[in-house]
Amino acid sequence: MAVHRVELVRRMIGLPLACFIGSVAALPDVVSGPAKDFYDYRLMPGDTLIGVTQRLLRPGTNWRALRAHNRISQPRRLRSGQWLHIPLSLLREQAVVAEVVYAHGEVSIERGGATAAALRSGETLSAGDLVRTGPQSSTALRFADGSRLMLRPGSALRVERMVRVGPDVQVDTRVQLDQGGAETRVPAGQVGKGASRLEIRTPVANLGVRGTDFRAAVDGPRASVEVLEGTVGVSTTRVPEGFGVVASPAGVSTPRELLAAPQLAGITLVERLPIDMTWPALPGAASYRVQLRSALEPERPLLEGRFATPRARWQDDLPDGRYLLSVRAADSDGIEGRDASVAVTLKARPEPPFLNEPRAGERVAQPQVTFSWSRVALASRYRLQLSDSADFARPYVDRQDLVTNRVELEVEMGLTHWRLASIRGEADVGPWSDAQTLTRIAPPPAPQQQAPQAGADGVLLRWSDSPGARWQLQLARDAGFTQVLVDQTVDQPSWTVRGVDAGTYFLRVRTTSADGFTGPFGGTQIVEVPSSPWWWLLLPALLLLTL
Repeated sequence: MAVHRVELVRRMIGLPLACFIGSVAALPDVVSGPAKDFYDYRLMPGDTLIGVTQRLLRPGTNWRALRAHNRISQPRRLRSGQWLHIPLSLLREQAVVAEVVYAHGEVSIERGGATAAALRSGETLSAGDLVRTGPQSSTALRFADGSRLMLRPGSALRVERMVRVGPDVQVDTRVQLDQGGAETRVPAGQVGKGASRLEIRTPVANLGVRGTDFRAAVDGPRASVEVLEGTVGVSTTRVPEGFGVVASPAGVSTPRELLAAPQLAGITLVERLPIDMTWPALPGAASYRVQLRSALEPERPLLEGRFATPRARWQDDLPDGRYLLSVRAADSDGIEGRDASVAVTLKARPEPPFLNEPRAGERVAQPQVTFSWSRVALASRYRLQLSDSADFARPYVDRQDLVTNRVELEVEMGLTHWRLASIRGEADVGPWSDAQTLTRIAPPPAPQQQAPQAGADGVLLRWSDSPGARWQLQLARDAGFTQVLVDQTVDQPSWTVRGVDAGTYFLRVRTTSADGFTGPFGGTQIVEVPSSPWWWLLLPALLLLTL
């Protein structure tokens, strides 16, 4: 009842209560001085104790209880402007409901012990209802006094009490946060004439708030509180705006200043799925809480996660559009700092194709190069760029008319960067693929051939040497090399023609350099293979016949 006393005697004692937090055992320690468990009512002309009782007090309450509490000896002589002190226990209460502003993802409600059911936007909650949020799910509740509470993923919240109390239409709301986290904004003095109260209970701390903006989270036997606006009292500790504390069974930590907001200026466009974003590390940060919201509904988180490094990655699929990214750092005790927010555009469709050939970093010697890539189901055509610079500021090829996934193009000498994008419909151009490079190099020169030399072993052919090179030679009957007799690769710059009939032959040679590039064939040489002196081979046999 101590919290009730503080709130309802606020006008008499002038206590500037912005927020009250404390462990259950420590709650009475916050208020000093005599407890006043009553509500002040100023009599209006024509008021009687019977009329006041019928209008303000619980049904069945006798007006004599009000007379006795205020020590009124002559109840028929009440004066206009006179103050009545009404015990809180006698005031009439009217049950109210909370509105579900939105329910995103897997949000369930349990009522009266019944099986959990899906909670939908626009539904209402009553005392006794239990709300749970699943992974990447959240819900926002609006209470009767205008207070809003956003429940994070993986949370459980039970509504314990929601009533209007007294003639000033005070709203008294109490919820129990058993796990997870909540972000709360409580407007001051926006409902009726009285001061409403929202109390959030946790396993280790109770939070009673009015007119403040703060966050609370429960993690096992610990609860953390971060004050973004206003002032919070945790037991006898005053926590000012911009500070946070951790409450546990051992007590409440010393308030510490919230970490500054991270720097997000470099994040404006996301062109890949799954979503992957990074930002500079913040000194003192042990982790980061990241939320992604629709720009059209900035209060509704679509994706949320806590990451150990300054990098957020989600496998969840989101449509292209504009979003609001919010990031805040948490210290080693889990106290989360101030939010940084930036508008982000997601443009990941139609997705770029995978690049097939040429291979990344490939070196080519021919001017004509075949480019191929995978097909994209959403694409009606493709855009291909070739550039001598990585920024593609001045591409020397920019084709937007490619309806197939293969094309042959001439590339310039040196390093070329190339990339592709898919085009959907007439003009919906998707993001670029990751660029790849290829290098066109000059092929090895054709070998310089020497004149053939006939010898006892055959016809010896020689050509210019090149360190580490290999040579392909072809010997044919005709100058067009349609009747190739020999097609051989050697690792020496010479070769001997053996085992062929006497006659005229045609020879050509080309070089394969040490790094694997094959140059053009050199000029065709004519090789004359002379007749073998075969009769000398028969001489020993003839000599034997004459003996």
